[in-house]
Amino acid sequence: MKFEFLLSLRLLECEIKELTNYSRVYCDGYEILKIKLDELCELMVREETIRQWIAWGRDEDVQRQAKRLREAAIEALCNVEKHQSKCISRNEMNVNKYLTTIIQSVKDDLISFGIDYHSKVLFIGSGAFPVSALTIAKEFGAKVMGVDIDPEAVFLASHVAKAFDIETMVSFSGEELITLTFLKETTHIIIASLVENKIEVLDQLKELIKNDVKIMLRYGNGVKSLFNYPFDCDLSGDWHQRKLIVWNPIYDIIILEKSTSQKEKKTITHY
Repeated sequence: MKFEFLLSLRLLECEIKELTNYSRVYCDGYEILKIKLDELCELMVREETIRQWIAWGRDEDVQRQAKRLREAAIEALCNVEKHQSKCISRNEMNVNKYLTTIIQSVKDDLISFGIDYHSKVLFIGSGAFPVSALTIAKEFGAKVMGVDIDPEAVFLASHVAKAFDIETMVSFSGEELITLTFLKETTHIIIASLVENKIEVLDQLKELIKNDVKIMLRYGNGVKSLFNYPFDCDLSGDWHQRKLIVWNPIYDIIILEKSTSQKEKKTITHY
């Protein structure tokens, strides 16, 4: 029934919000909150949830509740990542063991993206605990810059890179894209699934990047929008795109490159 589906989403939202508030006061709440976020990820891939979304996902009540749950989950995740960063910076967590555990979760995506040690990678929406950025530097030897609109996230991410002893390969900034000099040498760009204004970001990049730069856009449509910002825009006029087929149940990925018309337009602009 639709009511049961709505209720399950509503209860999960309330639990995540309460645990987020609790964790701000008591540190042990972060571990419980992380478990609850894992439950949300597990919920998204259940066959029953997928069937329920197919049946009622377009319903206005379900859409509103899904948005509320997503916002609560994103806020919670940001808090968990900040807590993890602080723990690592204070040597309260086994750095090498933890990094080994998380690397594999994103490594397959990155291999398919064609990154190697010659690459210069910009990560937009890197967050306080930038798993992908750390993996790129540690596993592929590429130079990475992460950007985020949250100054605290930028500060904490920089300290995490130092804890992992890769601060010479990874840097973080709160600078706007239009003034970011790193874009001049960028070969690959990753846009996080938790970046909401993806269209605005792509519109900026279209005018700033070189013709051969590849963009990995992470997003979550359908039931995956419970934990990711969706992306439903038709980009066929501006970008060549292909869906990256990798086993990642949490979000989807498309790879973008400038379309021929955009490349020609850029060339004409230079002359």
